[in-house]
Amino acid sequence: MRHKIIATPATDAQCYEIRLKGHLDARWGNQFGGLTITLEEDGNTLLSGPVADQAALHGLLKKVRDLGMPLVSVGQVQLNETHPYRSKKEKKMNTNRKAATMVGILFILGFAGAFGPVAVKPILDDPMYLAKIFENQNTVMMGVLAQLIMALACAGIAIGLYPILRKYNESLALGAVGFRIIENIFQIVAALALLTLLTLSQESVKADALAASAFQVAGTSLHAIHFWSALVLAHFGFCLGALMYYYVFYRSGLIPRWLSVWGMVGILLHLTGALITMFTQVDPFSTSTSLLSIPIGLNELVLAVWLIVKGFNPLAIASHSAKTATNELLSAA
Repeated sequence: MRHKIIATPATDAQCYEIRLKGHLDARWGNQFGGLTITLEEDGNTLLSGPVADQAALHGLLKKVRDLGMPLVSVGQVQLNETHPYRSKKEKKMNTNRKAATMVGILFILGFAGAFGPVAVKPILDDPMYLAKIFENQNTVMMGVLAQLIMALACAGIAIGLYPILRKYNESLALGAVGFRIIENIFQIVAALALLTLLTLSQESVKADALAASAFQVAGTSLHAIHFWSALVLAHFGFCLGALMYYYVFYRSGLIPRWLSVWGMVGILLHLTGALITMFTQVDPFSTSTSLLSIPIGLNELVLAVWLIVKGFNPLAIASHSAKTATNELLSAA
């Protein structure tokens, strides 16, 4: 239920709505003469009514700032029941909701695609991997498809987040896109290396002993390209890009901070595993490196579900929009 403290008749001036976080004490009613003060059941205070001009609005915003109460939103509305400001705001909220859902789905696709390298690992680990690839062509093709899906999904995550995150930190949002596209490129290179190995395996079974040794040399090179691209270098692009958008998440409050902290810690652990693999060339699927990757894997699943079910924090978005609008009004006054 809403509780109105003070109401005044409308005038021909422009009508504004200013929403504050927290309930405004009744004794402040005289400070906002000409406005209706409504205490909303969600804990916010709504100041609404006619404002003579921009100078008057500037004065009101100064009073709001002096109160020390967080500003949730400010906007112009019409005096009738049709509020174009609200319609625009609702449209923006729907856009943010769709973006969150899309990114959540991409997180799930990226996670599922990670099973592509897992599926082909036993084949590539076999000393006679060219023969094994030929015998398991369908498995290899499924692994390539999964890797391509993962590559595109991972790049899509950063691209989908960019319009949201750029409002809070454009440099980091752009950096996240860049690094995850780098990850995408390495994943595609790895998939192409695997496809070339498949072709090589088909030719090797027809070749004589002399030609087979040449195929083995070529296969060793392609095997190394797949290893370094998919299992080492791509992970650095992932870690740096993800660390950037998790940091923006933490600072903006778009998702719960515990989820952001979990993500940043998980990324650092995963990066440690990638460094261990790079400098020791230990199996990236060994027990130690796999354990270092589990926290970020679980985090991305939880984050995906959160974005699909909950979306971005509307209070964080509204608060940022209010600050932006206030700064623009104050600079124009």
